[in-house]
Amino acid sequence: MPRVDKAPRFSAADAARRARELYGLDAVASPLASERDQNFHLRDAACSQFVLKIANQEELPGVLDLQNSLLTFLSAHPTGLEFPRVVPASSGSTIASVDGSDGANYFVRLLTWVDGICMAQAAPHSAELLRSLGAALARVDNALEGFSHPAAHRTLHWDLRQAALARPHLDLLPEPRRRLIEPIFDAWAQLDWSALRTSVIYNDANDYNILVDPSGSRVVSFLDFGDVVHSATVCDLAIALAYAMLDKPDAIAAAAEVAAAYHHVRPLTAPEVEALYTLAATRLGASVCYAAWQARQAPGNDYLNISNQPAWALIERLAALPPGWPDEVFRRACGFSFGAQTAASLAAARRHTLGPSLSLSYRQPLHIIRGWKQHLYDSTGRAYLDCVNNVAHAGHSHPRVVEAAVRQMALLNTNTRYLHENLTGYIERLTATLPEPLRVAFLVTSGSEANELALRLARAHTGGNQVIVVDVAYHGNTNALVEISPYKFNGPGGRGKPAHVHVAPMPDVYRGPYRGPDAGARYAESVADAVRQATGLAAFFCESALGCGGQVILPSGYMKAAFAAVRAAGGVTIADEVQTGFGRAGSHFWMFETQDVVPDIVTMGKPIGNGHPMGAVVTTPEIAASFANGMEYFNTFGGNPVSCAVGLAVLDVIRDEGLQQNALETGDYLLTGLRELAARHPIIGDVRGLGLFLGFELVRDRATREPAAEEASALVDRMKDLGVLLSTDGPFHNVIKIKPPLVFSRVDAGTLVDRLDTALSQIPLI
Repeated sequence: MPRVDKAPRFSAADAARRARELYGLDAVASPLASERDQNFHLRDAACSQFVLKIANQEELPGVLDLQNSLLTFLSAHPTGLEFPRVVPASSGSTIASVDGSDGANYFVRLLTWVDGICMAQAAPHSAELLRSLGAALARVDNALEGFSHPAAHRTLHWDLRQAALARPHLDLLPEPRRRLIEPIFDAWAQLDWSALRTSVIYNDANDYNILVDPSGSRVVSFLDFGDVVHSATVCDLAIALAYAMLDKPDAIAAAAEVAAAYHHVRPLTAPEVEALYTLAATRLGASVCYAAWQARQAPGNDYLNISNQPAWALIERLAALPPGWPDEVFRRACGFSFGAQTAASLAAARRHTLGPSLSLSYRQPLHIIRGWKQHLYDSTGRAYLDCVNNVAHAGHSHPRVVEAAVRQMALLNTNTRYLHENLTGYIERLTATLPEPLRVAFLVTSGSEANELALRLARAHTGGNQVIVVDVAYHGNTNALVEISPYKFNGPGGRGKPAHVHVAPMPDVYRGPYRGPDAGARYAESVADAVRQATGLAAFFCESALGCGGQVILPSGYMKAAFAAVRAAGGVTIADEVQTGFGRAGSHFWMFETQDVVPDIVTMGKPIGNGHPMGAVVTTPEIAASFANGMEYFNTFGGNPVSCAVGLAVLDVIRDEGLQQNALETGDYLLTGLRELAARHPIIGDVRGLGLFLGFELVRDRATREPAAEEASALVDRMKDLGVLLSTDGPFHNVIKIKPPLVFSRVDAGTLVDRLDTALSQIPLI
């Protein structure tokens, strides 16, 4: 590796003088950025332009001849690109030599200038430009299959086959960064190089060596052939991907554009596609290692840091991606993913195979193939900040939860007719999070099943049949639950309120009639009215915070007064925590605790299993005894050992990773950010929430509070385009709901607010 401290030290005046002496060229010289050589831009009186290249002291003449020969070869082939031409010296030699002021001898070459702007200066890079890069590089690699030169068979530090040469420089990196790079080299060491095709390759398609046309849409040339080497051909593409990903909000999507275009012109083999991401990451890892080494050799060389900071930023982002997802994106982009379909074909298949009542989110549905922490990832390489999937409570695909399920599945999965430690162990852990006397649990497989069972428990205990619910509530998808869900029975396709159901108004302090400090008690009077109207009251069903109602936080005192009225009439109080439990409130583990009450029954679902189909009902020994009337209750899958193992892992993660505290702190931070947005955007009528259960309501007029439903829908779609997933709810579908996985961070909250600010500025009132 030619050392940077052996680089030439010629001035622009020296370069101009050498151009006159060696080439008879009277030109003005200006320096160009370079790493280990010196390059000067020359312009003569006729505006002809050239590049004078003065090689490093340690550069071998055979390698310079390799570069000249390759340029001549490519210029003669139909690549659709313009390459610099080699200009011979007055002596006829294509490689001249000069003495430096330090007494050392340096080799000199003169090349013609190619017009264009470097890709690094053409940002932002369009998909058209990325595809042009892939196709252009493929045409070059196709041409180079017919090129050979003895000097190309060399040991070169920038050859990705020789990445082990960079690994010793890890010691120059600080410890946190070293831990990011070590796995990259470990993955590189597992590559099977014998499965990869070889040829002479360009080997340096970085964004400062790629020239594009003035419009920034088409690659016109590649520059600086100092790293040409005989290696695995796919390394050429991998290096291009490493630099194409720099500074991209969706790095893998950008890389996939380049890879797909390359594959279209020069089809990759399956082993090459499998190696592609590892090789691209290796280029980044080697680059920062060599930069650390070279910076020690030449601390004043600013060129060495041109891509170093963006490279580190990219490495950190790539380290946060789900394992294996980039490889799957590249396989799909190049047609190597077995059974993979396009979003359009999948949507068509859904229309033929699924019931038409099943909906899709967004005007252009997403084809999601991975989930990781607080992000979802689609088949094209785009990442989306997930602000609405509260099912993945501890984060998508949490390794501890996945490992617990896999480990137990490999041992045993059966029903509850047998003794097993997981069942009793989980129930003890779960009920310990609840106040007395909530100590008896029934395990089921969904929130709907939990609410259905809670209804049976209440009816068995009271002997009554009638139910009081809150308006716009949704409690599940069974017949019995649709009948007590105004969101459904008063919605499209609904049959209206059944006779056994009483509906109390939503205790909404933004839209409802009561908004003062006594609002909770005044709204609870409507529950007391329903109690007086009921004959044979079984239960009052109430979400601890209203989800479908529009992320409504119950006013203080509401549950306490409502529960008192229900209990006085012999009814059972049921807190539906399917949306809100397990620390989402931040200040408390259960949202009902914020109301200073203890329900008779608590129902759970969604977050309980982090995506695994689980649900639970926890009640008192007295109510459980009433249910034991001789009819056996049995649930084939409820409480199976795998589900209990998953449930235990979720509780462990919530505790060990401080997710409840994170919900409190991040939620408060986000609430402040949303209120600041409201101060700038009049379309936001109200901001509300607790912990990471938040929402804001869009209105066309703050005085009249006219709902802005179409604007809310447009905002959700625009945010999807900006890489953030949200959804709407509420009786007027004008509330943006925010209920992300609890690993959602302050950085994520800042991203959400910033992109909302952008999107809200682009959404006009309709």
